[in-house]
Amino acid sequence: MKIYKFTLGNFAVNNYLVHAEGSNQAILFDAGEDPAPILEKIVELGLKLEYLVNTHGHGDHIAGNQIIVDETGAKLLIHQLDQPYLSDPYLNLSAYFGVEITSPPASRLLQDGDKIRLGEIEFQVLHTPGHTPGHISLWYEKHAFVGDVIFQGSIGRTDFPQSSSQQLIQSIRQRIYTLPDPTVLYPGHGPNTTVKAEKESNPFVSE
Repeated sequence: MKIYKFTLGNFAVNNYLVHAEGSNQAILFDAGEDPAPILEKIVELGLKLEYLVNTHGHGDHIAGNQIIVDETGAKLLIHQLDQPYLSDPYLNLSAYFGVEITSPPASRLLQDGDKIRLGEIEFQVLHTPGHTPGHISLWYEKHAFVGDVIFQGSIGRTDFPQSSSQQLIQSIRQRIYTLPDPTVLYPGHGPNTTVKAEKESNPFVSE
Protein backbone atom coordinates (compact mmCIF):
# COMPACT_ATOMS: atom_id res chain seq x y z
CA MET A 1 0.00 0.00 0.00
CA LYS A 2 1.36 3.38 -1.04
CA ILE A 3 0.52 6.47 1.00
CA TYR A 4 1.15 10.04 -0.15
CA LYS A 5 0.76 12.85 2.38
CA PHE A 6 -0.15 16.41 1.41
CA THR A 7 -0.25 19.21 3.99
CA LEU A 8 -2.45 22.01 2.65
CA GLY A 9 -4.01 25.33 3.54
CA ASN A 10 -3.80 27.86 6.34
CA PHE A 11 -4.61 25.18 8.91
CA ALA A 12 -1.97 22.75 7.59
CA VAL A 13 -4.41 19.91 7.04
CA ASN A 14 -2.94 16.51 6.25
CA ASN A 15 -4.56 14.82 3.25
CA TYR A 16 -3.68 11.22 2.41
CA LEU A 17 -3.80 9.69 -1.06
CA VAL A 18 -3.67 5.90 -0.88
CA HIS A 19 -3.53 3.14 -3.45
CA ALA A 20 -2.64 -0.52 -3.52
CA GLU A 21 0.63 -1.33 -5.21
CA GLY A 22 -0.05 -2.82 -8.60
CA SER A 23 -3.44 -1.11 -8.83
CA ASN A 24 -4.50 2.29 -10.14
CA GLN A 25 -7.53 2.50 -7.81
CA ALA A 26 -7.06 5.19 -5.17
CA ILE A 27 -8.77 6.70 -2.15
CA LEU A 28 -8.29 10.15 -0.61
CA PHE A 29 -8.77 10.92 3.07
CA ASP A 30 -9.84 14.57 3.48
CA ALA A 31 -9.51 17.42 0.99
CA GLY A 32 -8.03 20.69 2.22
CA GLU A 33 -8.05 24.00 0.41
CA ASP A 34 -6.18 24.27 -2.90
CA PRO A 35 -5.84 20.54 -3.57
CA ALA A 36 -3.91 21.08 -6.84
CA PRO A 37 -0.89 19.04 -5.63
CA ILE A 38 -3.18 16.07 -4.98
CA LEU A 39 -4.68 16.27 -8.47
CA GLU A 40 -1.21 16.55 -9.98
CA LYS A 41 -0.08 13.39 -8.16
CA ILE A 42 -3.18 11.51 -9.31
CA VAL A 43 -2.38 12.41 -12.92
CA GLU A 44 1.34 11.73 -12.51
CA LEU A 45 0.70 8.22 -11.19
CA GLY A 46 -2.17 7.48 -13.57
CA LEU A 47 -4.56 6.79 -10.69
CA LYS A 48 -8.33 6.58 -10.69
CA LEU A 49 -9.68 8.18 -7.55
CA GLU A 50 -12.60 6.02 -6.49
CA TYR A 51 -13.43 7.64 -3.15
CA LEU A 52 -12.95 10.85 -1.22
CA VAL A 53 -13.59 10.17 2.47
CA ASN A 54 -14.01 13.05 4.90
CA THR A 55 -12.95 12.06 8.42
CA HIS A 56 -15.26 14.84 9.60
CA GLY A 57 -17.07 17.89 8.33
CA HIS A 58 -15.02 20.87 9.49
CA GLY A 59 -14.26 23.40 6.76
CA ASP A 60 -10.52 22.89 6.69
CA HIS A 61 -11.04 19.19 5.88
CA ILE A 62 -13.76 19.62 3.23
CA ALA A 63 -12.59 22.81 1.48
CA GLY A 64 -11.28 20.87 -1.51
CA ASN A 65 -14.25 18.51 -1.87
CA GLN A 66 -15.87 20.36 -4.78
CA ILE A 67 -12.68 20.52 -6.84
CA ILE A 68 -11.70 16.91 -6.15
CA VAL A 69 -15.17 15.57 -7.00
CA ASP A 70 -15.48 17.74 -10.12
CA GLU A 71 -12.03 16.80 -11.44
CA THR A 72 -12.02 13.09 -10.63
CA GLY A 73 -15.62 11.95 -10.32
CA ALA A 74 -14.77 10.33 -6.98
CA LYS A 75 -17.61 9.27 -4.70
CA LEU A 76 -17.78 11.43 -1.57
CA LEU A 77 -18.21 9.56 1.73
CA ILE A 78 -18.83 10.94 5.21
CA HIS A 79 -20.49 9.69 8.41
CA GLN A 80 -24.23 10.30 8.48
CA LEU A 81 -24.01 12.53 11.58
CA ASP A 82 -21.58 14.92 9.87
CA GLN A 83 -23.54 15.16 6.63
CA PRO A 84 -25.13 18.51 7.68
CA TYR A 85 -21.64 20.05 7.94
CA LEU A 86 -21.19 19.77 4.19
CA SER A 87 -23.81 22.42 3.43
CA ASP A 88 -23.71 24.61 6.56
CA PRO A 89 -20.78 27.06 6.82
CA TYR A 90 -21.63 27.74 10.46
CA LEU A 91 -21.62 24.10 11.45
CA ASN A 92 -18.36 23.50 9.56
CA LEU A 93 -16.95 26.69 11.15
CA SER A 94 -15.80 28.29 7.89
CA ALA A 95 -18.25 31.20 8.27
CA TYR A 96 -16.45 32.29 11.43
CA PHE A 97 -13.30 32.80 9.37
CA GLY A 98 -15.02 34.92 6.74
CA VAL A 99 -15.26 32.15 4.13
CA GLU A 100 -18.43 30.18 3.49
CA ILE A 101 -17.29 26.70 2.49
CA THR A 102 -19.80 24.21 1.19
CA SER A 103 -19.39 20.82 -0.41
CA PRO A 104 -21.24 18.60 -2.86
CA PRO A 105 -23.59 16.15 -1.15
CA ALA A 106 -22.23 12.79 -0.11
CA SER A 107 -22.62 9.80 -2.42
CA ARG A 108 -22.67 7.45 0.55
CA LEU A 109 -23.27 7.98 4.25
CA LEU A 110 -21.14 5.88 6.57
CA GLN A 111 -21.77 4.22 9.91
CA ASP A 112 -19.57 2.42 12.40
CA GLY A 113 -18.44 -0.94 11.11
CA ASP A 114 -18.91 -0.14 7.43
CA LYS A 115 -16.25 -1.32 4.99
CA ILE A 116 -14.72 0.61 2.12
CA ARG A 117 -13.13 -1.72 -0.39
CA LEU A 118 -10.36 -0.62 -2.71
CA GLY A 119 -9.15 -3.62 -4.67
CA GLU A 120 -7.53 -5.96 -2.17
CA ILE A 121 -7.58 -3.30 0.56
CA GLU A 122 -10.59 -3.03 2.84
CA PHE A 123 -10.80 -0.11 5.25
CA GLN A 124 -12.99 -0.44 8.32
CA VAL A 125 -14.96 2.58 9.48
CA LEU A 126 -14.52 3.34 13.17
CA HIS A 127 -16.95 5.90 14.58
CA THR A 128 -14.75 8.12 16.77
CA PRO A 129 -16.93 11.04 17.88
CA GLY A 130 -15.93 13.90 20.14
CA HIS A 131 -14.30 16.43 17.84
CA THR A 132 -17.53 16.25 15.82
CA PRO A 133 -20.53 13.93 16.31
CA GLY A 134 -19.83 11.99 13.13
CA HIS A 135 -16.04 11.90 13.17
CA ILE A 136 -14.63 8.66 11.81
CA SER A 137 -11.26 6.93 11.63
CA LEU A 138 -10.37 4.47 8.89
CA TRP A 139 -8.37 1.37 9.76
CA TYR A 140 -6.62 -1.24 7.63
CA GLU A 141 -4.11 -3.68 9.10
CA LYS A 142 -1.37 -1.52 10.69
CA HIS A 143 -2.63 1.80 9.36
CA ALA A 144 -5.26 4.13 10.83
CA PHE A 145 -6.27 7.50 9.39
CA VAL A 146 -7.55 9.28 12.47
CA GLY A 147 -8.40 12.83 11.40
CA ASP A 148 -8.62 15.17 14.38
CA VAL A 149 -9.20 12.59 17.11
CA ILE A 150 -5.61 12.25 18.27
CA PHE A 151 -2.27 13.79 17.36
CA GLN A 152 1.31 13.13 18.34
CA GLY A 153 1.26 14.06 22.05
CA SER A 154 -2.09 15.80 21.78
CA ILE A 155 -5.80 15.38 21.03
CA GLY A 156 -8.48 17.05 18.95
CA ARG A 157 -10.17 20.23 20.13
CA THR A 158 -13.51 19.96 21.87
CA ASP A 159 -14.33 23.64 22.37
CA PHE A 160 -16.41 23.77 19.17
CA PRO A 161 -20.20 23.54 18.89
CA GLN A 162 -21.32 19.88 19.03
CA SER A 163 -17.92 18.75 20.34
CA SER A 164 -17.59 16.61 23.46
CA SER A 165 -14.42 16.06 25.46
CA GLN A 166 -15.94 13.04 27.19
CA GLN A 167 -16.79 11.41 23.84
CA LEU A 168 -13.35 12.21 22.45
CA ILE A 169 -11.48 10.54 25.31
CA GLN A 170 -13.83 7.57 25.12
CA SER A 171 -13.16 7.29 21.37
CA ILE A 172 -9.41 7.30 21.93
CA ARG A 173 -9.51 4.73 24.71
CA GLN A 174 -12.07 2.39 23.18
CA ARG A 175 -11.40 2.69 19.44
CA ILE A 176 -7.83 3.95 18.91
CA TYR A 177 -5.97 2.46 21.89
CA THR A 178 -7.52 -0.96 21.25
CA LEU A 179 -5.86 -1.17 17.82
CA PRO A 180 -2.59 -3.15 17.68
CA ASP A 181 0.31 -1.26 19.28
CA PRO A 182 2.38 -1.03 16.06
CA THR A 183 -0.49 0.64 14.19
CA VAL A 184 0.67 3.87 12.55
CA LEU A 185 -1.70 6.79 13.18
CA TYR A 186 -2.04 9.29 10.34
CA PRO A 187 -3.57 12.42 11.91
CA GLY A 188 -5.28 15.40 10.33
CA HIS A 189 -2.52 17.72 11.54
CA GLY A 190 1.12 17.20 12.47
CA PRO A 191 3.41 14.18 12.21
CA ASN A 192 2.50 10.51 12.22
CA THR A 193 2.66 8.55 15.43
CA THR A 194 1.75 5.07 16.68
CA VAL A 195 -0.79 3.58 19.05
CA LYS A 196 2.03 2.39 21.30
CA ALA A 197 3.69 5.81 21.49
CA GLU A 198 0.45 7.58 22.40
CA LYS A 199 -0.59 5.00 24.98
CA GLU A 200 2.77 5.44 26.68
CA SER A 201 3.16 9.22 26.55
CA ASN A 202 0.07 11.19 25.49
CA PRO A 203 -0.56 13.49 28.48
CA PHE A 204 -4.18 14.23 27.55
CA VAL A 205 -5.45 10.67 27.86
CA SER A 206 -4.98 9.60 31.44
CA GLU A 207 -6.01 6.18 32.66
